[in-house]
Amino acid sequence: MPAEARDRAGTVICGGVHTPRANFTEIIDTAYGFRNANLERPEDVRITRLTIRNFFGDVVDDFGEAAVPPRALPTNRDIPPQFNFNITTVPAGASYYLTTSHIYGNTFMPSAPGAGNNISVVVEFSTAGDPDLFFVSGSLRTRELIGGVQGQEHARATITCQRLK
Repeated sequence: MPAEARDRAGTVICGGVHTPRANFTEIIDTAYGFRNANLERPEDVRITRLTIRNFFGDVVDDFGEAAVPPRALPTNRDIPPQFNFNITTVPAGASYYLTTSHIYGNTFMPSAPGAGNNISVVVEFSTAGDPDLFFVSGSLRTRELIGGVQGQEHARATITCQRLK
């Protein structure tokens, strides 16, 4: 990676949860927001890696062009018409999101029992703009499951994400 690109890269870590509960009648998942506020000098932000670690610190999944091996980022399956929205490049002014349910569905993470009760997600990104104007946020959601399909949202709580570099 060229020096200028490294200088305009960043890393953010967020907590989260992904676990079905109450005999699969509800799920607690996490929605991560990616907001690009490079408005005065519009520049895209590219998410180059998204690493998910379980409760024990084990890497459960690693996505993006910087992952080893490279692997496409999960897509947002809420946005029509394709329901397969690519979140890799976030344009200036855009606010994209991805949920753990987009990745793991309405079932447990592929990990040890209980390992989805407290996860960490590390987001690496690069931009030709100001990296301090890219914000990552998170929110825990509790939603009911009806026949394996997500229904009404019962609760939401904000998660604090920290900038590592």
